[in-house]
Amino acid sequence: FEWCSVSAIEDHNGSVCGLITEQGRIKANAIIVTAGAWTSRILQPLGIAHPSLWIRGSVGRTSVMPIDMRKLVVSGRCAYRQRADGRVNIAVAEDGYHDLMLDSIVHGPKFLPLAMRNWRNVRFSLGKPMIRSLMGDFSDFTTHRTLDPQPDWNGLNKAARLFVKEYPGAGRITYERGWAGYIDYMPDELPVMGGIPGRPGLYVAAGFSGHGFGMGPVVGRAMADLVQGKPVGQDLGPFRPERFSAQGSGSRT
Repeated sequence: FEWCSVSAIEDHNGSVCGLITEQGRIKANAIIVTAGAWTSRILQPLGIAHPSLWIRGSVGRTSVMPIDMRKLVVSGRCAYRQRADGRVNIAVAEDGYHDLMLDSIVHGPKFLPLAMRNWRNVRFSLGKPMIRSLMGDFSDFTTHRTLDPQPDWNGLNKAARLFVKEYPGAGRITYERGWAGYIDYMPDELPVMGGIPGRPGLYVAAGFSGHGFGMGPVVGRAMADLVQGKPVGQDLGPFRPERFSAQGSGSRT
């Protein structure tokens, strides 16, 4: 089922019972939603609030550089790592763009404290993503299988200048290509991991603020144990999905 679009989660009397996909129905008595930035749109038809917003992160790949760098470095507002072929991947580490969309209006109030703390590092953009969200484009998982926004070249050029300051011998930076993706954030910058109250068999693991790949193995183990009713080796209390609801709201711990 790779690249198979899911159109809906089926439930019966509140308990999940399957998935509707473009290749047909799949029966299941337990479902884990691990859809990253798409998670809120998958849960919304079930009436489940998942107040996440997207931050656009950008990465550029340089031409072959006359340096020998063996480590991943996060320095100031940029991060970089040299590839085996001598090229360097440079990322904008702290600054990020939030492309304003319909969700920005719906979930925005919950993000005000986070926005106030990080007002120097987050910029806002109003353009095609807002139009597409108003038209419902981002809700069609068949026609929009990937999120492929434009990279922030101004930010990447700024990161390149910072890189040259630390590696003067690198000379002039030339990007061969650049790309971007959306990172899903929660209002308290903590992920969501756990079962949905009142929805037996439905679980969520999302909102990892760009660290999902690194945390993937331990998250997968914890969620697998949780679904199977086995003891979970970590305390998932701070990550409970209901913490943003009126009944389960609370500060981060």
